Amino acid sequence: MSFFWLALFSYLFEKDTILEKAETAGFFYKNADISEVAECKAAENSVCVSHNGKNYLVKKRDSFSAAAETVKDSVRLSMTPDSAYISYFLYVQTDCAVHKVRLTKREIIISEKADKILRLQIAGTGVNGPEILWSRKFNEAKLPPFSVSFDKSLNLLRKQCKLPSISIDSGLEEAAERSLAKVQNEGLKHYSSKDGGIRHTGVRKKILGENLFSAKSEAEAWKMLVSSPSHLYNLINPQFRHYFYAVKKDKDAVIGAVIFSD
Repeated sequence: MSFFWLALFSYLFEKDTILEKAETAGFFYKNADISEVAECKAAENSVCVSHNGKNYLVKKRDSFSAAAETVKDSVRLSMTPDSAYISYFLYVQTDCAVHKVRLTKREIIISEKADKILRLQIAGTGVNGPEILWSRKFNEAKLPPFSVSFDKSLNLLRKQCKLPSISIDSGLEEAAERSLAKVQNEGLKHYSSKDGGIRHTGVRKKILGENLFSAKSEAEAWKMLVSSPSHLYNLINPQFRHYFYAVKKDKDAVIGAVIFSD
């Protein structure tokens, strides 16, 4: 594994952990700059986080903003867009389902009842593809942990959610390997100006999806995927009946790409 990836992996893993702590403190933005500081003083659109004996300042990177307010038994979501993103999608996670809605208004009332919502997440489509901008947990999700292998874990999850099983399709292998190489060379980008995205790999499928990850282990990767509604959306999408899982393991890191199709 290249030095570039080892350095990037270390940053990404620490960033994910720090952002989890920031969310607990009420900072729900994921597109953020994180800087280690001797003494942290948070200003507007930032929060201070302590991790592994160090202090970090977490500051929102763009002008996008979002807020969710519970009014009686509904949730009112409002957002202010940023010109860097051409579209926005809201993911609403309930007990064993994730609903994907394109946001075309600055304010909406979410149709699901507030007490049924587990997590809300907003992704913006930018030059590198979809990027998680905001995420807020309302209730804990009870989803199965990693079990022996990704394939077994995925089908146990789908069984729990009363969905058809999903099978490995070797016809998706080349696309998955190309995505894995992209992660290794460029980081967690779904689209690049050089190689495009999964639609440019030659795979002839009506519906395609892609999950990318980096973690300390496959179990940690699984936890990250099922904790993110936009990633869980692919895992439990009933339209997906096939997938291919490409993974590269190192003693200190695991990176992976999962391609889904009808």
